[in-house]
Amino acid sequence: MINNKPLVMIPGPTPVADPIRQAMSQQTFGHTYGEFVSIYKECLTGLKTIFQADHMIVIGGAGTLSMEMALINTVRAGEEILVVTHGVFGDRYAQVAKALGIKADVLSCPVGQKVSLETIEAHLAGKKYAALTLTHVDTSSGVMSQPKEVGELAKKYNTLFILDGVCASAGIPEPMKDYGIDIIVTTCQKAFGTPPGLTMVAFNEKALNRREEMGNVPSYYCDWKNWLPIMENPSLYFATPPVNLIMALNESVKIILAEGLESRYSRHDRIGRSMRAGLAAIGIEPVTVKDALAPTLTVGKYPNGVDDSAFRLKMEEYGVVVAGSLGELKGKAFRIGHMGNICITEIIKTLSSVERALLALGIPITAGAAVGAACIEWDKK
Repeated sequence: MINNKPLVMIPGPTPVADPIRQAMSQQTFGHTYGEFVSIYKECLTGLKTIFQADHMIVIGGAGTLSMEMALINTVRAGEEILVVTHGVFGDRYAQVAKALGIKADVLSCPVGQKVSLETIEAHLAGKKYAALTLTHVDTSSGVMSQPKEVGELAKKYNTLFILDGVCASAGIPEPMKDYGIDIIVTTCQKAFGTPPGLTMVAFNEKALNRREEMGNVPSYYCDWKNWLPIMENPSLYFATPPVNLIMALNESVKIILAEGLESRYSRHDRIGRSMRAGLAAIGIEPVTVKDALAPTLTVGKYPNGVDDSAFRLKMEEYGVVVAGSLGELKGKAFRIGHMGNICITEIIKTLSSVERALLALGIPITAGAAVGAACIEWDKK
């Protein structure tokens, strides 16, 4: 029997399309070599278009580094921020703030739900915050927040708005100027569909002015002022960038712009609806409340009697890798990432493996029901 590599359907890293893989496998150029400089510039210009950003920084690191960069460059130790969290990764912003000596008021809610706009406004009205942080889609709970409405509140109360776009960027709209977002922190291995290893920060003039007001900041590598000259002219040197990863990201950006932003966001919405229609047909409901469902991932509750490890091992045996859950959901739910450069083919394979795994574990479902429901939903367009 041929042992094919599994389809990875976790919430990042996501499947890497052949053109992106091929771009990454090119010869490793010197980081100040003319051809690579042109690629870097093209990548940054494309990202500015995607985000409506005034400035972009793309360097080596994980998404958490981008979170730290946003605070280091805009909030002083001792100042206060408001952290709106819908799960494990929203909570992380409070931990980053604590490490930097920044005070954080944390707004949370029961898992799978979202903090109300009324609650957010009450806090903004009651205290002056240097910044507000919000996770667009929390990868632990699947909750999608309301960045446009929160952006309006941040503007009303003159608070810097930092959006964590890690599990949303390139799959869900994040137009900075339209939504009133000052900073987006994100990374490359989710809806961008490239291998992990890049940290990305998009920001506007308001955020850059805040950096200028800060004077010295408690970091060298994270200081925007050290990186901005490189982003404006990549032939200059500050620290060596991950050349091949940037070539891969540039190919991803070209794919995104060729597809068209509206078409890409529409495809992700269609993917999310189809996946959940399939899961619902076999009795698997999302942890997330209906008005907070994200197009980019689903956190599904296990039916009674399903062991988390046994289920995911069966899934892998049948050729698909899904993720376990985090925090208080650990062992109670599984996570399927459905974002990036995928389509109905990957949905069908994933749902077929879910059906087979449940049947193998003795859960009575109708074989083919999930796949059929997903196809019906997909064909609605």
